[in-house]
Amino acid sequence: MARKKQYKVDFGGRVFALPHRLLMHPAFDNLSPKAVTVLIKLGRHYNGRNNGDLACTVEMMAEGRKMDAKTLASALQELIDAGLIIRTRTYRKGGREPGMAQCALYALAWAYIDECPGKNLETSPGPAPFKFT
Repeated sequence: MARKKQYKVDFGGRVFALPHRLLMHPAFDNLSPKAVTVLIKLGRHYNGRNNGDLACTVEMMAEGRKMDAKTLASALQELIDAGLIIRTRTYRKGGREPGMAQCALYALAWAYIDECPGKNLETSPGPAPFKFT
């Protein structure tokens, strides 16, 4: 009879896991603290089926320690430049209704990019583009 695997930690629900190979990668090592914070806060909204539909607005980052728009923009650009996130939809003024904007959406680069119907993504679903080399 197989033994049930016992975990030392009770996760108590959903878990946002960072692969160990990612944590050891130079792209992650060279991130600023603000970029690591944004990456983790972005991961809060990942549920395993919505990679590519992750929004990162100033209002969303206001949970906990506040972050201004300029700091958020530079942290997002740093994560994009490091190849750890992908912008799947760019910010658009005037979305579905006149006067409504659509925020930019992102995907975690090491996870499969999911199909997100109705989100008008500029990136097609597929395997993770980030390579742990």
